[in-house]
Amino acid sequence: MDPSCLIKTIFFSEKRKNVLILLLKEGPKNIDEIKDVLDVSSSALMPQIKKLLKWDLLTYDPEEDVYKLSDMGALIVEKIEEFLNIVNIYAENHEYWETRDLSEIPYHMRKRIGNLTHCELLVADRDCLFEFHPTFVDNLINSKHVMMVSSTFQPQTTSLFSKLLENDSKLSVVFTELIFNKFLEDFPEQFRYFLSHENMSISIRSGHIGPLTLVVTDAFMALWLFDKKGRFDGTTLISYEKNALKWGRELFTYYSSISKMVYIDHDTKKMEVAGYNITKANIF
Repeated sequence: MDPSCLIKTIFFSEKRKNVLILLLKEGPKNIDEIKDVLDVSSSALMPQIKKLLKWDLLTYDPEEDVYKLSDMGALIVEKIEEFLNIVNIYAENHEYWETRDLSEIPYHMRKRIGNLTHCELLVADRDCLFEFHPTFVDNLINSKHVMMVSSTFQPQTTSLFSKLLENDSKLSVVFTELIFNKFLEDFPEQFRYFLSHENMSISIRSGHIGPLTLVVTDAFMALWLFDKKGRFDGTTLISYEKNALKWGRELFTYYSSISKMVYIDHDTKKMEVAGYNITKANIF
């Protein structure tokens, strides 16, 4: 078998590729269902189905009258979808991705960066480079569940946390130890209040955190990255897609699981540091 022939069979026909992706995402379907979803005629579709059957990428169940991916077909198409997702996000925001330092993202999450589909870029005003973009702030304030991982000191964060708690939102935050200590030094009363609030948890990580900052809520995911020269230009990458939110929650869970929770002891009123936080990001 010539691998190049198989590659041509998959990629040289948009119809064949769409059939494979459809069956991967939605499972077995009969011919009429495939036609309706892909909006194609039987005469255009059947020759492509036959070629996929010839390569054993599909199987046909005569009792159920449905087509489905073969076991090997499913393995191949899963990788194809990952590849296409990465290509698509790169094409959507080529200049942004080309200049970002992706090494800041843990490798196991970087491999799945194709999940960040349909992202928008919020470009910072040069006069407000170290302030959150107004669109991000508006979205954040209207969120009910917020997760944040950060290795940067952003004073505006304190007022945003206060507003979210006023709105009865739930917050889970992971800071590097250095940044947490900076916040505690500059905003001691506010952070002691945050630490004792029932709707908020704060954890600290003694080691490195990358990316620069991640925020994921019940409605969106936002990301800030350094460029390849180690500079921060304030650009916010934001997505409202379900896959992007899932990716963000998993990255938060990763850092949360290797961080230690900080809290105020109810009896002594002193700040304490617990063991590693094993809480998963399953609040929404």
